[in-house]
Amino acid sequence: MDLFHFDWKTVPFRMIAFVIAFSLHEWAHAFVAWKLGDNTAKNEGRLTINPIPHIDPFGLILILFGPFGWAKPVPINPFHFRGNKRLGIVYVSAAGPLINLVLAILFYVLFILVGFFGVMDGMSEKAAFALDTTLRFCIIINIGLFVFNLLPVPPLDGYKIVRFLSPSRWDSAFYNFEIYGPWLLLLLIFIPGVSSMIFGVPMGMMLEFVRQVAAGIVSVFI
Repeated sequence: MDLFHFDWKTVPFRMIAFVIAFSLHEWAHAFVAWKLGDNTAKNEGRLTINPIPHIDPFGLILILFGPFGWAKPVPINPFHFRGNKRLGIVYVSAAGPLINLVLAILFYVLFILVGFFGVMDGMSEKAAFALDTTLRFCIIINIGLFVFNLLPVPPLDGYKIVRFLSPSRWDSAFYNFEIYGPWLLLLLIFIPGVSSMIFGVPMGMMLEFVRQVAAGIVSVFI
């Protein structure tokens, strides 16, 4: 299964997986910000796993036709954070990708259990295809969002983590770099061959990591 290969048959299952992945991703940002003392996201209705408040229409359209889409960024005000404001931004930024990693592991566990207990054996061919494809997309899309969002390119979470773990005296250099962030992202996502080169190896490594963790969890119980 390849995120960069479009197939009309898989659009509904890709959509389901993306909605789950980005809803929990944005909720995690809002939740950590709220726990740190910032109610901005909560007051704007973003402290929820309901996907509707998180949907960006254009980002949702791209989900249908491309390897990636996006949701509305969660608003935060670091001045409300308790303790170190820069570390607070790091924690909030890291929460989204980390929840995608956890989701990938949980869906892989479910994928293993479905196979182990023969859940699809009694299903119709279409139902079995729907369940299998949805689970596979839930795994690969959450891994994809984990890898993608940790790229140190503005405005992604990985960039914020790197920036706010760096000395504050470097802020002006980071600020100047942010101007080019969107253009660099377009190159990474849409230039033929670049996406596969950038994401192929780390996604393969993360998929194997997730597989091993999920298999270890399942082995404890069965």
